[in-house]
Amino acid sequence: MRKYVFVAIALSLPSLAIADALTDAVKTRQEHMKTYGKNIGMLAKMAKGELDYDADAAQAAADTIVEYSTKDQSGYWLPGTSSEDMPGVSYALPALWTDGAKAGEIAKEFVANAAALQAVAGAGQGEMAKALGAAGKNCNDCHKSFQAKKD
Repeated sequence: MRKYVFVAIALSLPSLAIADALTDAVKTRQEHMKTYGKNIGMLAKMAKGELDYDADAAQAAADTIVEYSTKDQSGYWLPGTSSEDMPGVSYALPALWTDGAKAGEIAKEFVANAAALQAVAGAGQGEMAKALGAAGKNCNDCHKSFQAKKD
């Protein structure tokens, strides 16, 4: 009997490792998105006048957005990590994997718009706000198309 228990445990270990890797990928991409949100949120408050415009802080936020937008994210978006595969853990809709071309196009535009934001973030509230709008539109487009509603 012990032999069967050990075999069952041994066979389940690879499955547990895969599940852990998928959960880690989701958590990593969620942290990545939170970094975007924190920095874009601060810039949005400056753009609306809810927070005093600070050229250095705006530039630092834009720099971080560009840094994150150009990171290799391929390990975050693994098949098997959609909201359907991991309900309550992942909020990425399965459409992200079935319509990857659209997601890729939005991401490509975001990288370009983040670079444009970076170029003007420290130059003044008006310039920053205008550039932020384009990057924010990319975020909105991606969330509308590929993010499930959170509970």
